[in-house]
Amino acid sequence: MINYILAKNDDIDRVAHFIARVNNNEENHIGYCGTDSEEIKNSLIEDLTDMPFNESFIVGIEYGEIIGVIGFDADLEDNSAEIWGPFIEKSKWYIVMDLWNEMIKILPKKIETISLFMNSKNKNSLKLACELGFNKSSEQVILTFNQEDKYKLKDISETELSLNYYEDFRRLHDRVFPNTYYSGSEILDRLNEHRKVFIDLEENKLTGYIYAEVNPEFGEGSIEFIAVESLERGKGIGKRLLTMALRWLFTFHSVESINLCVNVQNEGAINLYKSIGFIEKYHLYHYDKRLFY
Repeated sequence: MINYILAKNDDIDRVAHFIARVNNNEENHIGYCGTDSEEIKNSLIEDLTDMPFNESFIVGIEYGEIIGVIGFDADLEDNSAEIWGPFIEKSKWYIVMDLWNEMIKILPKKIETISLFMNSKNKNSLKLACELGFNKSSEQVILTFNQEDKYKLKDISETELSLNYYEDFRRLHDRVFPNTYYSGSEILDRLNEHRKVFIDLEENKLTGYIYAEVNPEFGEGSIEFIAVESLERGKGIGKRLLTMALRWLFTFHSVESINLCVNVQNEGAINLYKSIGFIEKYHLYHYDKRLFY
């Protein structure tokens, strides 16, 4: 007999290990969720801010073993949720609708839109999205650059954002990214030894910037934003900025790789990243569905 239970905080290690094992297979891969158990555990603890793990995940248990997991990351202000999963043992996929329906029962009624983000090779989840009436909204590629390949990066000096260029940075960021998760002022407030902005200058004028973050404890590094003044594009500034950020991120030896998610239609960005040395790791589909109660 299979039991479907609301996850408890004591389950978090087992759930993280299960997700990591299942998600390492491209045929089961979900894009939001990572493939390292410690990284996944950290996300389940730190990133589920609006609804905690023990209120947002359903676990399928058979003979005391986990055979399926599904959950969601809710944004109650935006009335939306990103679905984590479904993660199911290959031979147990027949439980998917039971698992899904148990999750829907705990989804807050104010959630209006839910989304799925899956590998193009995840045929089971693609079929599920179709059966549940989801609509494909975009295609993304995950590009990766590995620590072991850092020798390919050019030896250039890093120019870190200084107080003199705060206002120039703020104006450029807010103009290029007007409605994003961090404003220019919020980025400036976040700057510390693990969150840095690097800039490119031409005759003491800021021509572009890149903002990167690192979490050495969990070996996580990310490039959050990059922008170049429109009149300065095509001069190799983006490549210089990416090189600065990667060289800094890989000074933290726990960071094994840097991953970027890029819309497949953004060929310019993809070509830029590949010219530095990024390689394509995954091809992903993003699906959305509006809920009607």
